[in-house]
Amino acid sequence: MAAMIDCKTLPAYFGEPEYRVYFVYENDGGFFQERMYEMRRILFVDDNPDEIERLREMLEPMQHEWEVEFAVSGEEALNFMAKSSFDVIVSNMHMPEMDGVELLDVVMERYPETVRIIHSGHSDREMVLRSVKSAHQFLMKPGSAETMRHTIERACKLRDLLRNETLKKIVTGIKDLPSYPTLYGLIMKEMQSEEPSIKKIGYIISQDVSMSAKILQLVNSAFFGLPLKIADPQQAAVYLGVDTLKSLVLSIDVFSSFTEDAELRGFSLAEMWKHSLMTSRLARDIARAVTSDGKAAEEAMIAGILHDIGKLILLKAPMQYEKVEDFIEKSGCSRVEAEYAVMKTSHAELGAYLLGLWGIPDNVVEAVAFHHNPSKLLEDIFVTQGKSSNKGIELETVKKQLTGFAIVTAVHVANALMMQEVSSSRATTFPYIDIRYLGKLNVTDKLPKWAERCNKIRQEDV
Repeated sequence: MAAMIDCKTLPAYFGEPEYRVYFVYENDGGFFQERMYEMRRILFVDDNPDEIERLREMLEPMQHEWEVEFAVSGEEALNFMAKSSFDVIVSNMHMPEMDGVELLDVVMERYPETVRIIHSGHSDREMVLRSVKSAHQFLMKPGSAETMRHTIERACKLRDLLRNETLKKIVTGIKDLPSYPTLYGLIMKEMQSEEPSIKKIGYIISQDVSMSAKILQLVNSAFFGLPLKIADPQQAAVYLGVDTLKSLVLSIDVFSSFTEDAELRGFSLAEMWKHSLMTSRLARDIARAVTSDGKAAEEAMIAGILHDIGKLILLKAPMQYEKVEDFIEKSGCSRVEAEYAVMKTSHAELGAYLLGLWGIPDNVVEAVAFHHNPSKLLEDIFVTQGKSSNKGIELETVKKQLTGFAIVTAVHVANALMMQEVSSSRATTFPYIDIRYLGKLNVTDKLPKWAERCNKIRQEDV
């Protein structure tokens, strides 16, 4: 007898494609699974016939996983989209009549649920900066089939985290998110000074959730061709330089101080900013205590800053936000429980989807996605036994991988401790900590020291 199971997120969802629908059959006391393929619909737009032919040949191996259409102009692309929906649009930058930026601007307004990617062979700084608001990611020509495949599959898998179609449209359609007003004022003042300090600019950006995410989106794009992803906003600011940052802030308005959504709903940007900064500091310290890997501590720090960015996204969905608030008031449950009950997802998945679309490093995105319930990293694995036509993922192997992986753990513990109303040094229970998860990683005994460090950070902030 077959049972259909909704496969949620697998730990390897940034790697090889996995598919959401499985049939699991019982067979002589064991199980085997059969994957049901979900076709992605991709639209490529390029005015060069030779490039279209190159793409056809390059993507031929994907014909069983992707349904692909090709358009030779922006107008033809919009005609395609008027007749049928697409998961992803990949457009050339330079085209006559309607260039790639203009096309993606229209797509963002008419079809906000579609993932938007610029594919260009020109390092045109001005056009790339123009496209920052409408393009989720940038790919350089001539790219490999593997890079194209990974970028598109990663974006689609992250979108699969969201079961609410309204929220998918909201996230993919986002142009900007509000910054903490004080920090927005500081960066505007610094940018307008006669000799802006890149050090000051980088520090201000690193203190703000929205600014950090947007700067990391740009610096990690293929346009810059960096061999490694940058996870530190201050480092990203230095790399981009004062001239580029001035264009982004003063000409393109890539940052926003518009806070009406937050004010109307009684949402405190100041409280979120304070919580994010303290969580970031504690996550960094926990990662440093668990591993000697300096990069892990850096990524834990930025994931701590960004972990609640999904809450800013929810402000863009007033009906959903109000339903969650009503559910909390009537049930008395936690915010995360209310979000799952009302929306079938939470601000954690919302934030991870947006950051993934923007090309933020995988480890940071994963930490944001699972910062409330890291046990999902273990629970959502299918372990196959007996006769099987597919290789199962061995739970013990995954546990070993997770034991040495400090980022998700660091952000989860830091956020959970900072959420407690009483000082963690006086706490006897930890209601927001996933004790079962810490037990599986054999790090439960470290919790008292982490709680002590949390209390010190609280005291330093007073």
